[in-house]
Amino acid sequence: MEVYKKLGFTLVEVLITLGVIGVVSAITMPGLISNVQKSQTEAQLKENYSNIAQAMRFAIYEEVQGISISANSTTSMKKWSDAYLAPHLKVELVCYQTAGCWHKRGVVKTLNNKTPNFETNVVADGSTIGWAIMPFRTGKGAYFNLHGSTSGTTSSLFGIDSTKTSTMQFYFDVNDDRKPNIIGKDIFILVYDTEKGLIPAGNDRSAAQVKQNCETGNGYCCLKYIKDNGWSIPDKIWKRRS
Repeated sequence: MEVYKKLGFTLVEVLITLGVIGVVSAITMPGLISNVQKSQTEAQLKENYSNIAQAMRFAIYEEVQGISISANSTTSMKKWSDAYLAPHLKVELVCYQTAGCWHKRGVVKTLNNKTPNFETNVVADGSTIGWAIMPFRTGKGAYFNLHGSTSGTTSSLFGIDSTKTSTMQFYFDVNDDRKPNIIGKDIFILVYDTEKGLIPAGNDRSAAQVKQNCETGNGYCCLKYIKDNGWSIPDKIWKRRS
């Protein structure tokens, strides 16, 4: 009489298999999650840049220089934004000297783990960055913050050489309050100059200077670096620990 043996796994074999799967998952999952987050950031960055650039193109046709930009006037920033920017950008909420459109003070950092220049406690809870600020939130879930600066600061800090008295910066976070909240990773900087138009911070610096700023510096020029890299964030930058 032929005897058939039941084939199967022992409890020990099952536990060993599960253990191996757990170890492999623990090793690979963080990398997979990081890659997904990087891809999402790249897509959001390109989309937000495209939206703001398109809005500015419409604004230029309406003589955007009609209202002067003052580095020390939130009022002029608001007039400029209301007249030329808001009509062409899907703005969900404007926070004129109120909270709700930017991170709370102390949350945002640069790529070299420092407090961003000009972070200031303008409103009650300090959720602003910049001087003469004009923050707003778009329907796409991005935070924007308009900030004015003098030509000297525009050159030394933002890498744009301007002949104008004042320029304006667009700080924008592509994924609102969600982490990492770091300039150069999910927060990027555009500069508006009435002669040069809307350009990434670092636009007037050499490729080597932009690369150095993004790979080892504060990250202010990372939008320029990433844009020139085909909207792909290099791993060396994405994996930087601030």
